[in-house]
Amino acid sequence: MLLLLASCASGFVVKVDSDESFSATKYKNFQIYKPDPFRVESDEEENPIRINRVAQALTSSLAELGLQQSDKSPLKISFAVKEKERFKQINSSHFFYGFRNDPFSYRFYANDHPPINYLSVKFFDQELDKVVWYANMRINITSLDTQELADEIVAQILSRYPKSS
Repeated sequence: MLLLLASCASGFVVKVDSDESFSATKYKNFQIYKPDPFRVESDEEENPIRINRVAQALTSSLAELGLQQSDKSPLKISFAVKEKERFKQINSSHFFYGFRNDPFSYRFYANDHPPINYLSVKFFDQELDKVVWYANMRINITSLDTQELADEIVAQILSRYPKSS
């Protein structure tokens, strides 16, 4: 199982951004907001079972960071799991000849349009009325098919969260 996770997660980069007013030491608790699994925007739909796995993984990982879950917390944490197909370019040299624009590269690139899958996590400070910390990671969507793998993916994302001590 560990080898499978390593192959799913290797090479993925966690992108992080934070607001200038962000300070991890300020927060002692949090509240999780799950996405609405019935909201469909631009042909993207979120799997409700994966949503539950990610919410559970976030709760566990944040507890390991020393934060406690509280309904009265000013720190609201939301996330999104998206699966989106890339647009196929039909009338371009990329379609016929590949990225290098030579007649032999089509073998490698002509039909290579993998979907763009990602998990993003937003920390919203209700008192400041803005997102103060954001992380985004492209993922292999099947890495959220078990709780163990979802825990590992979320742990990778939250490994970039600053320590509050």
